[in-house]
Amino acid sequence: MDREAVGLKIKLARVKENLTQEQLAERADISSSYVSAIERGKQSVSLEYMNRIAEALQVPVTELLAKESGGYVTDAESASGMRDRESEYEGKYITRQKKMNQINEMLSRCGDREFQIAYDEISLLMNKFQYLNDKGIK
Repeated sequence: MDREAVGLKIKLARVKENLTQEQLAERADISSSYVSAIERGKQSVSLEYMNRIAEALQVPVTELLAKESGGYVTDAESASGMRDRESEYEGKYITRQKKMNQINEMLSRCGDREFQIAYDEISLLMNKFQYLNDKGIK
């Protein structure tokens, strides 16, 4: 089991749930420094703690331990490439998640009228995207 790959999967699942390391640690009844070390691939995880983390994240343990579709990587060069792709994905996902949080924060400060206007505009935009997509226009 690759500690770095498992740590990254835990981190992605945590970010997806909008949890901080401290919140995950509290839910799993472990220390936040241990969560940090796991996510950075510096610490192995016992089965007991893996179960606690999976339960806290509300995901099956197998999702956190599953090997990639191509199987486990054994050669260092391939492992490095996989980590690069995961890091790129992680960066895009976290950036997207931050933007979603910012949009949510902006909308939460709106009054009912402003919220309805923003909702209507977003709906129109999404319909336009769908129309263009249906027409094959990118």
